[in-house]
Amino acid sequence: MKNNELYSLLASLVSTDSVSGNEKGIVDFLDDKFTSLGFAVHRMESGSICGVLDGDRPGKTVLLDAHIDTVGVPDVSKWTYDPFSLTRDGKRIYGRGTSDMKGGLAAIIGGASEFVNKSFPGRIIVSCIVEEERFEGICSREVSKRFKPDYVVIGESTGGKLNIGQRGRCEILLEAEGRSCHSSNPEEGINAIRVMMDAIEALDDLDVVEDEMLGKGIMALTDIISSPYPGASVIPEKCYATFDRRTIVGETGESVLSPINSLLEKRGIKAKAKIAYGVTDTYTGHHLEAPRFFPAWKMRDQDEVSIKARKGLESVGLWEGFSHYSFCTNGSHYMGEAGIPTVGYGPGREKLAHIVDEYIEEEELYRTKRGIEGIIGGLLGSTL
Repeated sequence: MKNNELYSLLASLVSTDSVSGNEKGIVDFLDDKFTSLGFAVHRMESGSICGVLDGDRPGKTVLLDAHIDTVGVPDVSKWTYDPFSLTRDGKRIYGRGTSDMKGGLAAIIGGASEFVNKSFPGRIIVSCIVEEERFEGICSREVSKRFKPDYVVIGESTGGKLNIGQRGRCEILLEAEGRSCHSSNPEEGINAIRVMMDAIEALDDLDVVEDEMLGKGIMALTDIISSPYPGASVIPEKCYATFDRRTIVGETGESVLSPINSLLEKRGIKAKAKIAYGVTDTYTGHHLEAPRFFPAWKMRDQDEVSIKARKGLESVGLWEGFSHYSFCTNGSHYMGEAGIPTVGYGPGREKLAHIVDEYIEEEELYRTKRGIEGIIGGLLGSTL
């Protein structure tokens, strides 16, 4: 795929609104695109879609993973550029999803398409996943179950590095208990908001776990709400807070919750933590529900997948070193749950995800496509 074709592909992806739950349009587009490029097409029950290339002899199965949903655009007026039209300005190309992660999807399709009608061993799968922004890894489960990949390459942004790990994520719901009364006589009740304030202050004293590669298992307060709400002349009897907890390898839901609840109990604070539970339906009507716990994972630089992917990048002159993701990806399923050897390589940088005026460098798009081609060759043991 030539550079102008790759740019045109990304432009089509960006112009197709695919906020989580609204991915049908982009899936239909990808169905046509995969067919025109020579891929076999598999549509999944969840609404995800995969393009498949089979080699002419036995070999490994390499799965290239991209999610096709994006976060929304709450206020278009804050954007300098139309978020749903790929816009070139200098070296940058702007649009919703350019970094997270339609740029990565375009690069993966472009790299994999170089193997169409070529001699190679094994199988190449381009996996285009729905609902990742709300459920990292959940819709990847049916893909790995069907295709049983030997290796996975996550196309999320890596800034030119080869990523060999990521922190996980879980949502912790903290519930504080009070006693309701009329707000004209607050002394007759127990204000659950104040209980929550004590709980939040207490949690600042929790020890932070840390991994040499992945960094700190941080816990960030993301929202708080009282009940009843709105509280018209009522002292709230309940208060709820949500924390975004970034996990490291080896942590479980139980190991994350235990120190929180032990500390609150020790200090006599009437609050309790649990893992939040997510429920949604995909655009096909496929029902999803699961605890909002998405595991961390990591490889070693001397693991087979790391060595082969590195050699693939070196073969096309694009080796820039190892790194890891700070945010969560579908790798939480592939490696974190299923133990499938996984690496990451994609255009852009993590900090550009979800921002106003999201962008990638145009040259990153073309460079990543070449890198993906090299990685596929390295993992399959076949260069073009």
